[in-house]
Amino acid sequence: MPIRLRLSLIVTVVASILVVAGGVALEMSLAASMHATLEDFLRRSAHRLERDLADGRVLLATARRPRPVDDQSTLQVLRRTGRVEYTTTRAGTKALATAAVRREALHGPTFVQRSRAGWHDPRLVLVESAPSRPDLVLVVGASLDELTNARSRLAQAFFIGGPLVVAIVGVGSWLLAGVALRPVERLRSEAMAILTSDPDNRLAVPTSHDEIARLARTLNELLDLLRGAIKRQREFVAVASHELRTPLSVLRAEVELARRRGRTDAEVRASLDVLGPRIDQLVRLSDDLLLLASGDEGALRLSAATQELEPLISSSLQSLSVAAQARGISLALDAQPGVAATVDTVRFHQIVENLVANALDHAATTPLVEVFVCNTPGGAVVEVQDRGPGFPDDFLPKAFDRFTRASSGSPSVASASADRRSPPRRGVGLGLAVVRLLVEAHGGSVEAANRAGGGARVVVTLPCLADASPPPDGSLRTPAPQPGAGCRPAPARAEQVAT
Repeated sequence: MPIRLRLSLIVTVVASILVVAGGVALEMSLAASMHATLEDFLRRSAHRLERDLADGRVLLATARRPRPVDDQSTLQVLRRTGRVEYTTTRAGTKALATAAVRREALHGPTFVQRSRAGWHDPRLVLVESAPSRPDLVLVVGASLDELTNARSRLAQAFFIGGPLVVAIVGVGSWLLAGVALRPVERLRSEAMAILTSDPDNRLAVPTSHDEIARLARTLNELLDLLRGAIKRQREFVAVASHELRTPLSVLRAEVELARRRGRTDAEVRASLDVLGPRIDQLVRLSDDLLLLASGDEGALRLSAATQELEPLISSSLQSLSVAAQARGISLALDAQPGVAATVDTVRFHQIVENLVANALDHAATTPLVEVFVCNTPGGAVVEVQDRGPGFPDDFLPKAFDRFTRASSGSPSVASASADRRSPPRRGVGLGLAVVRLLVEAHGGSVEAANRAGGGARVVVTLPCLADASPPPDGSLRTPAPQPGAGCRPAPARAEQVAT
């Protein structure tokens, strides 16, 4: 159901309820007001009757049946026994107050409603005892015709005017909703046109500074996010398909060569030697893609525990020592004793290995990659430095973007070496992106910069304990990490892991 129709129906229903409630309240108020006025009139009439009775202007009957006085008022004087001592023509000769009403009147004025065959309308009757004659009961009545007529006129006005008011309110709400929703419909049409024809265009933001303007700005931000997501998806598909094509082509070629007849054992082993690194390359790429996809979906889970970082980093460097030796690069670790943080062991190894592998890829011919570990006021810091050319200045703002590499400063689409037997590149621009995802999942921060003396440095800051041992109260003091603090290289213990 359209919003315009829903709003109109809701307003119409509410207006109907208000009209009915208002009519009922008005009728009750009018009836109560007129009834109170009539009761006041009856009290004054009873007072005049009692005064006339005391002054002798009202003569009580001496016969058994009194003769009615020709008077348009409804007046009676009764004995407590119910005998009529005085009555008017309008009141009749029959007592208007029953025995029960007379007994009640002894305790105070009592109002009752009476009807008779000769009356065109019911009457309100006041029954009370005469103050000057305790043995007498005064009865005063008044017609309810005016009250009945007023209520009837009010009901007619309500049944005629109420639906008219509801109809006017319903039509007005329909028109008003149309006017209010017209800018929303315009935004919808413009957004549809943008999605179907011109994705780079944006909605016109009204100058009214109201909810419609805020909606337009929000939709423009959403369109920007969609355009960025579509762009990243296209880049992802293009780069991933290109990066997968090269190792898959090599794998296919080597398998076909190995299956040829007449191949020697040495040639088959040579093909297998080519297959291994290419398979590792595919496994690393698929693992990184799955990890990034998990992070995008919020499905990344950590099993973190507080532990010292130096043994974990030493283990990671040992696993990379063979690759470092093959390139003639030394790995050195300079760690303050007792630096601890709450980390997931597997994911922390992945952080360190990605950073060191990235440094090995860009260390050029320099013989050293250094890892520093220290405590700072902002947290535990792990810093990886190399002596290569460093990051290009235009690359630093997007160093942690996906599919970007420092060699080109743009999404990497370069293929691997044409020589199928050349070693494959380690990454395709996902290593630092994975590092940022994992570091932020640990509640930390990461920053890339260049060394003053040449080379690159990447600084990871993680929440940590204020000292090596837990506080006496057992609580963990974890100050918020401050990115980029780094560790000042000190002439402290430097452990050379690989040469």
